[in-house]
Amino acid sequence: MDTTKATIFYCKGSWTQTESVKLQRALSTFQPEANKPIIIDGGKIEALDSVGALLLTRAAAHWESLDYTVQWKGFSEAHEDVFSLIKEYAADLPTVSPPRSLPWVQILGKQTIHLGLQLWAFVSFVGLIFLEGLGWCKAPHRIRFKSICNNIQATGTRATFIVALLSVLIGVVLAYQMGVQLRDYGANIFVVDFLGIAILREFGPMITAIIIAGRTGSSYAAQIGTMKLTEEVAALQTMGLSPIEALVLPRVTALFFALPLLVILSEVMALFGGMIMAKAMLSLSFIDFMHRFSTAIDLQTFLIGLIKVPVFALLIASIGTFQGFQVKDSAASVGERTTISVVQGIFMIIVVDAAFSILFDWLGI
Repeated sequence: MDTTKATIFYCKGSWTQTESVKLQRALSTFQPEANKPIIIDGGKIEALDSVGALLLTRAAAHWESLDYTVQWKGFSEAHEDVFSLIKEYAADLPTVSPPRSLPWVQILGKQTIHLGLQLWAFVSFVGLIFLEGLGWCKAPHRIRFKSICNNIQATGTRATFIVALLSVLIGVVLAYQMGVQLRDYGANIFVVDFLGIAILREFGPMITAIIIAGRTGSSYAAQIGTMKLTEEVAALQTMGLSPIEALVLPRVTALFFALPLLVILSEVMALFGGMIMAKAMLSLSFIDFMHRFSTAIDLQTFLIGLIKVPVFALLIASIGTFQGFQVKDSAASVGERTTISVVQGIFMIIVVDAAFSILFDWLGI
């Protein structure tokens, strides 16, 4: 048949139950040209099940009832076998209807139950980490020092440049925003006080943790998710090894040691950026800046910010590895869980930082 004198309906992608709504929409919006035969081209179908075959069969029957000539082209032998079964039992098959949309109350209930189950699974996962950590304390020879050192290098050493660069820029921005206000009142020197407190107590730990959550937390989820996809995690279990001990504990321990050092680096570089902006904008020399900093900022301010860092490290590592273990049987699941790990990690960092602020206020420190 001359295809130029026919209307061609191209079937592409997945013709399965999960795509039934989209397929029905495509079939219903297809408008064949009058007085021209219809060719159904299945050469680009990637997956076909009984639902997709039934939809096509009924669409073809509908077009034939409108006096169109329908021809089939490009279908494989496996596809033709499915169509043969469908045509044989088509009269007994039910109508394919799109899934019924649930009321908002049921959707809210399902989402709440799902969130509760995920939270319980995460808490149980953190409990397993602590139990395996106690096993390391009882038997230090089981500690995987080489794996810990490799992870420290990956999460700490290789992150220094991005942390330092962003911290300098944050210090510049903070000094500029504070300096604009202080300059109007002739209180240039107090930019040191504001910078020191803001960076040491809040911005240094929180910004560094957010950077590491995006950089390291996502890599943890992707690494473990890929290992689960390639059945390396199952292989560890088959050999009698604990995936928590082999994969999670070294990463948690490495971040537990690396993140405080990165926070200190971040605070130093942010203060350096603030010094540069204070000199350029407020004519405050480096010596005056350092002298004021040493008298206005005490050790307690630094320690208050540093107290939060181990908690941030535990959150980032545990969320990243937990989401890695949630990966299912597809590459898309790896990307989805990696994204979730970053979002949840940043969200929990901000929530915990706010909780620490309330606690410090309640304790009067």
